[in-house]
Amino acid sequence: MNPSLNIWEASEGLLSLVYDRGLNKAPEMDCAAQGAELLAPFIAGKTRPKLIDVGCGGGHFYHSLAKRGLLVDYYGLDSSPKIVAQARRAFQELGLDPGRIILGAVEDLAGLSFDLAAIVNVLSFRPDFREPLDRLVDCGVRAMVIRDNFGPRTEIRWEKDGFLDEGFNHLHGYWNRWAVAEVQEFLTSRGFTSQAVEDRRTRGQVEAVVGKPYHWSWLVALRP
Repeated sequence: MNPSLNIWEASEGLLSLVYDRGLNKAPEMDCAAQGAELLAPFIAGKTRPKLIDVGCGGGHFYHSLAKRGLLVDYYGLDSSPKIVAQARRAFQELGLDPGRIILGAVEDLAGLSFDLAAIVNVLSFRPDFREPLDRLVDCGVRAMVIRDNFGPRTEIRWEKDGFLDEGFNHLHGYWNRWAVAEVQEFLTSRGFTSQAVEDRRTRGQVEAVVGKPYHWSWLVALRP
């Protein structure tokens, strides 16, 4: 993708924050903390299950897991070359393997296998939620935690970002809201049971994300 047309690469402030998060110098994100705690039952007592962090940003979810003594074979995945470069740079400086940060989309994971997945604040930025989840099923994922903009009905929104650097505020992106029942039905069709969990940060209240309304909540999905 041409970086000039990628909303994730049109904000120097975001890229700097990604780097700080990768270095574990920024405050822990509430969603990363809750996601790690929701995954804990699927990690405790296991021998380093293999985890894919979809839309990993700086790889900060690794630090939330490590902070809680949750030992996993961590891999981060992000489709932005600049974000991946920042995450790899941070991991390198911390003595972690930068090769654990993969450049690509979830559709590029063919041939790889994982036990667990974290999909945090990702699906609303995709044109549809089905393909990413299907590819994780194909990768053998048995348990996943998903945080997203869920609600009673699906709303597809293609809108300007408006918070990008000068010269880029004309760029549009997806800011979708997914019907939680629709997502759960899809997960059921793929062999998962799922449970809705309240988002601890927002407690059912609307949160503005770059001026867009977000109704954050979680799904914890398990496949026997």
